[in-house]
Amino acid sequence: MNKRKSIGEQMPAFEEDDCKQALLRAKWPNGYRCPRCDHPAYYPIVSRRRDIYECRACAHQTSLTAGTIMEGTRTPLVKWFSALYMMQTGISAKLLSAILHVTYKTAWLMNHKLRHAIQIWDEAKPLKGDVQLYGDFYARPVMSGVFEPPDQREQPAVVGASISPETYEIEEAKMKRVPKSMFNRRIFDVGSYGTFLWRHVSDDHAEVRSIEIVRQSDSEGVTELGLLWRGVIGWLARTFGGIGPKHLQAYLDEFCFRINARSDVFGKLLSLCGQTPTVTLRGLVNRIRAVRSIRWTSSVGKKQPQRAV
Repeated sequence: MNKRKSIGEQMPAFEEDDCKQALLRAKWPNGYRCPRCDHPAYYPIVSRRRDIYECRACAHQTSLTAGTIMEGTRTPLVKWFSALYMMQTGISAKLLSAILHVTYKTAWLMNHKLRHAIQIWDEAKPLKGDVQLYGDFYARPVMSGVFEPPDQREQPAVVGASISPETYEIEEAKMKRVPKSMFNRRIFDVGSYGTFLWRHVSDDHAEVRSIEIVRQSDSEGVTELGLLWRGVIGWLARTFGGIGPKHLQAYLDEFCFRINARSDVFGKLLSLCGQTPTVTLRGLVNRIRAVRSIRWTSSVGKKQPQRAV
């Protein structure tokens, strides 16, 4: 009987030179361009620590990782690419630290920088067309009371998806944590939930044809959005043992990214890393502290969509 391989054993053997070439294509998909003057030619300068690109026109020097999510890193590219590979299914910082032989802090920062790139991409892709929305609570406590730990208190969230008018399948998915201060009911019912969404979630609806409020289950079984919600809850439990409210949004965006990127999660994530400016640890912490306003559509005009009933 074949022994099942661990996640570390399944990982490809990345080579540093191959990683450099891949990141070069991700950073400059149309070929090198000077970040200062946009000139297309450079002189390569090889140092002991990093490759330098000097513009032939203005002599501006830049490194391969400058202007990417990896800027300022001391971690070898092969380890970054390994983290990219494991982000295809999701991995905890503790396990990533053990596999890559880096500190927990380094593994945590790598994971959250990748999630930051995902979140920047997610914010620029509003749901369009026929949209379905479903609300639920994450980490609902078994027993509620004044002494329950803050991280175990229920967190309201909205699951949304653009639905194909031809196949009725999910084209794009989003999950957004909702600030508890904006919603004080303990049960999402269609009436009050629909009003809440209309006022606080769907302020800009130029590209939305219809909005339908759905439940987790109906007479035919669990709905598609219900299955998505069950999927993210199971993944968070299996991989991380659950997530507190402070970090929940980043993990919800990561889960939806894998759905939206479909069969090319690694390639899409690499492209985002090459195009997304880096973020500091302080910037990550400040971003996590604040729950951003939920934006489901683009703000081109104001057109009232039809609401499905």
